[in-house]
Amino acid sequence: MFIYYFVHLDRSFREARGQLLEVLSRLDLMAAAAYREGEEIRAKIGPSENPAVAKSVRLEVGEPVGEDETMLLPIVWEATGTPGLFPRMEAEVVLAELGPELTQLSLRGSYRPPLGSLGRVLDRALLHRVAEASVKGFVDRVARTIEGASVSVPTA
Repeated sequence: MFIYYFVHLDRSFREARGQLLEVLSRLDLMAAAAYREGEEIRAKIGPSENPAVAKSVRLEVGEPVGEDETMLLPIVWEATGTPGLFPRMEAEVVLAELGPELTQLSLRGSYRPPLGSLGRVLDRALLHRVAEASVKGFVDRVARTIEGASVSVPTA
């Protein structure tokens, strides 16, 4: 499954890039908090008889690529403990210059639902919304860290 979310930052690309590079060591904490928000969504819209299913997540951050107008930051986002029950997402955090004082921050990635055909059915019915909520929470957190409270969230 493909997943994508973006926000606009009222910052120059150069400034946003520098601030993102400063917070690389905290991205895993932001991913964990965003995952917990996604789990809260799952509990609200789906059965939650087994709260022990929720897991901690680990974020592996690769080396940034690009410097001029776009920077790609490869990441791998996965559950710890029982990875066979949770998808592993390979993604990129992308910063792209849109103008002198406007930068887009996005996450684009993909994951394969675990558990074969049953996992695909569950993903279509419920779990993709959890993944979307987790990604949205993560990108919004990173954006707030870079820019503060004035994050421009696009409407669909």
